[in-house]
Amino acid sequence: MIEVNNLRFRYPMKFKLFNDVSFNIGSGKIVGLLGKNGEGKTTLLKLLGGQLLRLDGKMNVFGEDPGKRSVHFLSNVFYLPEVFHIPKGVTIRSYFNALKGFYPNFSEKIAAEAMHDFEIDYDMKLNKISQGQQKKAFITFALAVRAQVLLMDEPTNGLDIPSKSAFRRLLAKHTSDDQTIIISTHQVRDLEQIIDHIMVMHINKIILNDSLANLSECFTFRTVGKDETALYQEMTPAGMFGIFKKDQDDDSTFSTELFFNALISDREKILKLIPQQ
Repeated sequence: MIEVNNLRFRYPMKFKLFNDVSFNIGSGKIVGLLGKNGEGKTTLLKLLGGQLLRLDGKMNVFGEDPGKRSVHFLSNVFYLPEVFHIPKGVTIRSYFNALKGFYPNFSEKIAAEAMHDFEIDYDMKLNKISQGQQKKAFITFALAVRAQVLLMDEPTNGLDIPSKSAFRRLLAKHTSDDQTIIISTHQVRDLEQIIDHIMVMHINKIILNDSLANLSECFTFRTVGKDETALYQEMTPAGMFGIFKKDQDDDSTFSTELFFNALISDREKILKLIPQQ
C-alpha cells in the first residue's frame, strides 16, 4: 500500500511543484501515471523512491517513509529513470554483478529470460551499444530485482516494436500480487494492455486515481454518428471517434489515450460521471 497525504515539494529557487497532493495505491496494481510535460511525474516517482526529499506531508510506501532511505526500503523499492548514466567499458554482466547484491530478491532466471527476449548479451559493453539496447539492459535489471515497488519512468521510449511487445509480455508474466508497479508514460498505447489503474496529473495535482475496471463501467468509446454529440471526440483515420456516457448494453474497448485527452479538455464534465470509490 502506498499512501501520500498533503505532499509539498519544490526545487530550490523554483516555484512550488506540489502543494497538498494526496493519493492511495493498493498492492498488486500496475498503474499508468499520465500527464502532460512538466506536471511533475518524474519528480513524484523520485519522491516515492527516496531519490528526492519532500518539504512537508506524509508518505508511506509499504510501511516505510521514503525520505528515511532505510536499507530495507532501498532493497525493496526500485526506480528506473528515463535517462541513465552509462559507465565506460563496463559489460552488462559486470554492471549486474556490481549491483544485484543490494537486492535480495534478484532473479537470475528472470534476467536470463529478459536478456533472451530482448536479444541482448551479457558480454555487451554498455557504452558501445545503442540507446535502445541500453534501455533493454536496464529494464532487464529492473524486472529481475523483483522489488515490492517498481517505479518506471518512460520505459518504452527508445524501444522498437518487438522490444515493446517483449516488455509487455515480461512485465505481465513476472508481476506478482504483492508488487505495485507505477509507470510514467506518454506512450499510452504501448501500455494499454497491461495497466489496470491510472493516475492523471494536471496542474501539478492528482485529478484522477481510479481503476480501468471502474472507468470502463462509466464510458464507452466508438465512432460518432452524424447527429450524435460525444462527451469528447477526435478525428482519426477511420473517422470521428468519441467518448460517451455508458449505457447498460454498451460494450467497447477502453481507450486510455482518448479518455486522458477528454479529461484534460473538460475535467469537470468527465469527473462528475465517475462514481467515487
